[in-house]
Amino acid sequence: MTTLLTGASGFLGAHTVAALLERGERVRAFVRTPSKLASALAPLGLDVEDDRIEVTDSGDMTDVAAVRAAVEGCDAVVHAAATYSFRRSDRTAMMRDNTAGTEAVLGAARDAGCRVTVHVSSTVALARPGGVTLDHRSPLGPGHGPYSDSKVASERVARRMQEAGDPVTIVNPGGVIGPHDPYLGETNEVLVQVLNGKQPVFPRGRQQFVDVRDVAAVIVAALDQEPGGRYLIPGHDVELPHEALRRVTGRRLPVRPLPAGLVAGLAMPGYLTGWSFLPGSVEGVRISACGNSVDASRTTADLGVEARGQDEALTDTVRWLVEAGHLPAKLAGTALS
Repeated sequence: MTTLLTGASGFLGAHTVAALLERGERVRAFVRTPSKLASALAPLGLDVEDDRIEVTDSGDMTDVAAVRAAVEGCDAVVHAAATYSFRRSDRTAMMRDNTAGTEAVLGAARDAGCRVTVHVSSTVALARPGGVTLDHRSPLGPGHGPYSDSKVASERVARRMQEAGDPVTIVNPGGVIGPHDPYLGETNEVLVQVLNGKQPVFPRGRQQFVDVRDVAAVIVAALDQEPGGRYLIPGHDVELPHEALRRVTGRRLPVRPLPAGLVAGLAMPGYLTGWSFLPGSVEGVRISACGNSVDASRTTADLGVEARGQDEALTDTVRWLVEAGHLPAKLAGTALS
């Protein structure tokens, strides 16, 4: 069987390629730049020339004709591609690309008669204030900035197709950590900043960390289920990443928690101006300030995927950060022992 995978050259995409191949699937990789796919797969011991991997000629998820050509002959589709940014200046492009891309990919899969399409959303699409617990029954949240607004809009497309009876399944990861991240994504970057001592203050709130390998395992397991489900990824709720990193590194990593509103205010000038030398992650602070926890027990019950231990996930991530040159070895502490 052949599965079309959009976003195959990304962090999650590369790990999903590995998981699909491990279970005996052929993968049709839908990517903009084939050379990026090769560099993303190499650390996982995979070769883009593997005859089980087919690379499409055009990987623009908003190009309806290209998507329809790519999905032809596929049994299933995993839509993991998304434009990602917290920058205010990227709002219009992100809303356009992520929504149109979801409509194009899910619509093409439906029309081609694919057995199932797994749409990769995010817990940010569900986040809402009040410290509520998110699960597979949670409604869409209000959005908290450019990225989460686009994820709400994209998941709204997927939910609408589910309600119409189309074979669509939705998975919602939290903040993704783990080794072999070709672009050093937002959550792994936060870990680097904490370990470098660049996060001496942190907003009060809560976020979920999930290991990229667990996300890929859920995606692959979801392909075997009846379409129509919604699966949150098993992971760990985190208030201060410093606390978990202290355990795996043995370092002190001092931090002072501050009210989220104050931290957001401090980041607002950078958010409004887009000046890179100023902190500007207002959206991340707002999402954390919601204080949501995640209940993924339904996912574990239905798919048999459990979260690997938090210390294991963080240790593997820290070791890889050192190996990849993102972090000096002396800052990894006991994680390297």
